[in-house]
Amino acid sequence: MFKKWLSRLLATLIFYLPLQIEAGGVCLYEISSADTRLASAGWSARADDPSTVFTNPAGMTRLCGKQVEMGAQAIFGHVHFDPDSDTSIKGEDGAGNIWLPSGSFFAVHPYNENLTFGLGSLGYFGSDLVYEHNWVGRYYVQKILCEGLSIVPAAAYKINEQWSIGAGANIMYGFLKQRAAVHNILDIRGDGYFNFHDYRFGYGGVVGVLYEYSCNTRFGLQYLTPVNLDFRATPKFHNIGPVLDAFLRDVGIIGSSLKLHVKVPQSVMLSAYHAFNPCWAFLCNVGWQQWSRFQRVTVSFNDLNNRTLSSKNKYQDTWHAAIGLEWYYSPSLTFSGGIAYDSSAVTDSQRQLDFPVGKQWRFGTGARWQISDCLALDFSSALMWQGNLKCDVNKPVAGHVSGTFKNTYGVFINSNIIYVF
Repeated sequence: MFKKWLSRLLATLIFYLPLQIEAGGVCLYEISSADTRLASAGWSARADDPSTVFTNPAGMTRLCGKQVEMGAQAIFGHVHFDPDSDTSIKGEDGAGNIWLPSGSFFAVHPYNENLTFGLGSLGYFGSDLVYEHNWVGRYYVQKILCEGLSIVPAAAYKINEQWSIGAGANIMYGFLKQRAAVHNILDIRGDGYFNFHDYRFGYGGVVGVLYEYSCNTRFGLQYLTPVNLDFRATPKFHNIGPVLDAFLRDVGIIGSSLKLHVKVPQSVMLSAYHAFNPCWAFLCNVGWQQWSRFQRVTVSFNDLNNRTLSSKNKYQDTWHAAIGLEWYYSPSLTFSGGIAYDSSAVTDSQRQLDFPVGKQWRFGTGARWQISDCLALDFSSALMWQGNLKCDVNKPVAGHVSGTFKNTYGVFINSNIIYVF
């Protein structure tokens, strides 16, 4: 009887007290300036710069000579939560706006006429949210950083004039940091807080096929395998009242380890490129990402016979489509633009405060300036628009938080330099 009562108590403490360890991220297409200005259109078929190491390693066979591409990026995320009258927790609105720096590096080295090697360094998965410490959702999340940085060594082989294949390893270094407030419900004092952080490696791969129907038309296919990141650390509690502190120690929560399994989604992207004439080219994509198996949260205790509890959030697979145009204004100057759409990974009823995502529209534009035969500069910007996102979460002690993320969007500004040796 006591064990049954204790199990129920533990479940309540972990899932209803403000110990909300969850991780949310998005898969970004803005890994290079060209992909940003085209809103990803032609992702696996474009194959005209070293970033194809990741987008379709088979495309490396199209590149002439040794090439290096380096990129710098600034990302701005606008997240503002407007609570409604159903919210039971007092506090400020949630503003999670933040600027993030990013970058990428790609290199391609032809070994002979048929075999090409490449290396990429990039980040395509992650999110970063920083809310005010006193916002209404503080018992769910105050800060969260969940990102993966990838190193991709790859190789490509040209089978004949039309077909090429390629593959690469995806060595991902993932890191997770989260902070949330703790309601000192058993003590008459202000909020405490806990934080959790860990760093882990995960491994996956990327496979690509390129079919060149003619010099003006080609098709590309990219398959990106899932990557498993198994975080494990002990949450640290701060400013916890003495009564609550003693209670959490008695039941084995303080000092216990916590496991968090994050599965970065696998994806498939089919793309096409067609040049109508020497001045205009059309690019398009259709794609799929398996968000339905994105994440599982498992809480494991060192004490109490290694009692394990788990919780799952419900996500759904997403579908992607994109179209873009390239205008070859002159031999040295190319202008581009694109539009993309991704369906939502969550429904309104399943959306969480640490994962404010919905349907995504992307609008990109930019240009490439070919300064010489050896040097090119690429500049681009893109808007990722998600609009208004409803959210309603309710757990005892953590409280009922209901409202809308208003006018949610992201801005990407990229610049790349490409050098041919």
